[in-house]
Amino acid sequence: MASYRLSPTANLLRNSRLFALPAALNPPPRAVTSKTIAESSSATAQHPIRAAIESTPSALARGEWGLKRPLPAKSTTERSSTPTIRVNALDTFEHVTDFDSAGDHTMTLQKFQETHLPISLPLAAPKSTTDFVKRPHQSPFESHLDNVSASNGLQGSQVYRHSGPWLGGQSEVQFQRYLEQLRREKPKLLQKLRKQYAEKVAIQRRKEAQDKGELGNEPEQKPVEVTDQEFNAWLKALRSDKRKAGAEMTRLLDLHSLSAEIPVTMMGRKDYYEASATRLSSVQYAHSGPPRTHPSAGLAYSRSGALVYNHPSYGPQLSERPIEARCLGSKTRKRRTRRRAVLGVGGMVLEDEKDMSDDHLRGLEYLDPTIPGGGRAYVSPQRASISAKGTINLEITRAEKDVLAPYDLANYLPPRSTSISNAAHTTQRAVPRLDVSPQGTISDLLAGRPRRMQ
Repeated sequence: MASYRLSPTANLLRNSRLFALPAALNPPPRAVTSKTIAESSSATAQHPIRAAIESTPSALARGEWGLKRPLPAKSTTERSSTPTIRVNALDTFEHVTDFDSAGDHTMTLQKFQETHLPISLPLAAPKSTTDFVKRPHQSPFESHLDNVSASNGLQGSQVYRHSGPWLGGQSEVQFQRYLEQLRREKPKLLQKLRKQYAEKVAIQRRKEAQDKGELGNEPEQKPVEVTDQEFNAWLKALRSDKRKAGAEMTRLLDLHSLSAEIPVTMMGRKDYYEASATRLSSVQYAHSGPPRTHPSAGLAYSRSGALVYNHPSYGPQLSERPIEARCLGSKTRKRRTRRRAVLGVGGMVLEDEKDMSDDHLRGLEYLDPTIPGGGRAYVSPQRASISAKGTINLEITRAEKDVLAPYDLANYLPPRSTSISNAAHTTQRAVPRLDVSPQGTISDLLAGRPRRMQ
């Protein structure tokens, strides 16, 4: 009913799909290094920056996409069977619409949804190549982890992002700017810090009363009043002991939790900030920083992957139909190291976890140009998560023979070269004479007789 009280222009903009597009995200940052990095302008980005737009078939035939002007069919419908676009600029100085194809990310989304994998929270890197199979699945949509909407009122709920900045990802200019902001807010921060100290004293006194058995005598706990002398003494102790100050500053400024790993050079010393009890939903966020998006990134919304894959002939199967992975980089043996094979699975690139000496799959061990279509292997996806950089981390295992057998699949095997005659593979009943050649019998050739006509 509110739309009728608006002006026609406001009502038009309110119902416009173009104005409902979300704002563009920041591009992924480049690696901070002095080495030369070779980049391609046409390469697929780590994560989508702008929203993808698609049109109905009736409007697509006319070149209408709901924009200011129609788009040419040569750049949209004639280039792809499922055209989708992303708009870089709605109207440029040359009065044209700057757009690109969004088929790279939309096709990756469709391929990932065909795996029927739920998104898991990222975990720390496995210590061995066999640990990733046993890693548990933890959905980011649980009530104590999904702090976007469901766990606003829960006490002690875990988060994946804090209101304060991640100091490890800031440059020197950004850090100095943040310090200037804290200096301007120093009176307000001191009041908040004093409130934290009062809560800490109240908890300590309540614990002492509980140990003495005097907790039930008082019906209500009175608020603790802290004098200026006590607060200044506690503040002076914090400035002299950095291990205690780290936890208090993290709580006061709601900073990103630090890693719990203590450097070897700092062990036994007290001049470093100790990590406080983390409330992050994943330990990996303490090392690599907070994620750029929600931990699911909108790829999948199911909490569990406990599905039963029913084969029409063989019944329920242990896993889904295997996926054929393409080998993008074979293993190379060096002096003391051995690189893993690089595979492409559904538009995602990952390293093959299987690194065993008895693995001699054709096309993965070394480059073999004789294989039609290149080296390939059937794999089964096991786990998927979103890293802090916005990339998809996919974990796979090689599909075994019992998984490939119901679908009549097998990895590539080179044809065997045998000395059996081609006549043995035919269905004719007549057995050819081996002593007869097109030039005659062997005895005729030895005697020099002319060739006999058949």
